[in-house]
Amino acid sequence: MDHSTSDCQLNPGKVDYEFESNEVPEPLSVVDDELVPKVGMTFTTFEDAGKFYRNYAKAAGFSTRVRCTNRKGNEIKNQLITCSREGK
Repeated sequence: MDHSTSDCQLNPGKVDYEFESNEVPEPLSVVDDELVPKVGMTFTTFEDAGKFYRNYAKAAGFSTRVRCTNRKGNEIKNQLITCSREGK
């Protein structure tokens, strides 16, 4: 792209610096620690995992979906659960 012919121009006069800081904002919702996913968690069934993540997502204020499922024959081997707004 040739930047010398770009129609895009910056207007530094309209930048609002009022809210810039290094402070971490307060979370939008407080989720009970027992609902928060932890590294290394295991589930007996895929249904249990789905239920856990649906409950966590509901408490945190978002929803989930199954992005992909890996199978070997008729048996599910792995399932990726993501935020329903992933990529948007």
